[in-house]
Amino acid sequence: MLYQFETLDNKMDDWGFPQLKSGSGFQVIKQDFEEAYRAGNIRFGDDGIYLDYEGKEYRGYMFIKEAYITYNEGPVKFPKFHLTKCDTIQNFISTGWFKQRYEWSNSNKNDLIDKQTRTEYKDIKLKLCSYCKGNFFDEIEDTEDFFATLDSHEVEETSKEVDIFGYDREWQRISRAYRKKMEYICEECGIEIPDRTGYRYLHTHHINGDKINNRESNLECLCVLCHAYKDLRHEENFDRKRMKNEIRAFISKYRDRLGGNNYLTKFDRENPT
Repeated sequence: MLYQFETLDNKMDDWGFPQLKSGSGFQVIKQDFEEAYRAGNIRFGDDGIYLDYEGKEYRGYMFIKEAYITYNEGPVKFPKFHLTKCDTIQNFISTGWFKQRYEWSNSNKNDLIDKQTRTEYKDIKLKLCSYCKGNFFDEIEDTEDFFATLDSHEVEETSKEVDIFGYDREWQRISRAYRKKMEYICEECGIEIPDRTGYRYLHTHHINGDKINNRESNLECLCVLCHAYKDLRHEENFDRKRMKNEIRAFISKYRDRLGGNNYLTKFDRENPT
């Protein structure tokens, strides 16, 4: 069935729903819904479910990523997606826990996993929950219809799946691979970590602060001491007992090799033993 999205946009305007404008920096994002909800980063609006990500709100929806798609060898049946705090979602919130793992997304299609067979279904267009549809969204049938109401001109080509801290879900693998490529040498002070037990003292730093920009040009391999003094924000983040103890352990183990580190004297002065 074809839809006149101009008509849909006009109806959204009539309802008073905000539209993302060109130049808004829109991204396709997918994130664990319950983590974001419990962290206070979810807001239910009349026109969708909003995710607060890196200080900006994105309008999207929620769906079950792992569902019984072919339960007991029955026909393929994909889960529905939700755009509001409908009766189904309100029931989960009232009981204080979600029976299924939900994802937050603003993409036109999503990947699913059959909970029983572990079969993966790629790029699936989901249908809208009947409760949500009955409330406000009689013009929206599926995720592609919803996506058409967003500012798709600013959508990045690659989807970003992030954890609750805003890092790419593949970040640990990316970080390990980059530090290995740099041969476990701090790119600022030049200290080389030759033993595996000391690899944890090397961090992968995002140069421009964008945690999902994992291009090598935006990455820097830093020892924990150089990382702690990278800028004022890092100094504040590292000004915690656990992080200071980590730096002390690093200095204790490698002090005789830190002669070229400009921050060693500063740390010793600010943190006398």
